[in-house]
Amino acid sequence: MGQINNRFQELYESMHGKMLRVAYRMIGNMETAEDLVQNTFLLALFREDELMRHPIPEGWLMRVLQNFVMNERRRIKRHPEASLDSLLYMTGENLSNSLEEMLPKQLSQSDREILMWRFEQNMDYDEIAERLGISEVGCRSRVSRAVKRCREFLQQA
Repeated sequence: MGQINNRFQELYESMHGKMLRVAYRMIGNMETAEDLVQNTFLLALFREDELMRHPIPEGWLMRVLQNFVMNERRRIKRHPEASLDSLLYMTGENLSNSLEEMLPKQLSQSDREILMWRFEQNMDYDEIAERLGISEVGCRSRVSRAVKRCREFLQQA
């Protein structure tokens, strides 16, 4: 088992940089690219036996990464997280105001809070998720829903 772990470590060290560059080129966002590469290696760790039996373990890793990237692209297409700046610009709000002042009054306090953390304080999803005690995926969903509700309220105005 120690030999497999050493081989896994070697694969990680030799492939991580290349996979990060590939993911970044495919997705265009470094934070998301890092998450996708991390998810790839996490899956590889859980399927270590399968990975080590594969004739080209590097190819296995790249295929898994490619699948994660394609899934992320589909997720983005289904739930685009529009920039709040662009939404607020459409309403004619002055972007020099604080975000809290520009958000629709109809938004719940929890939506306002999560949007403030994400877009005004530029917190990462994992930071917000930790603060809320939820998973990062759950956090991404909450932000996406809050942006959607914000968009709906702004369009009604």
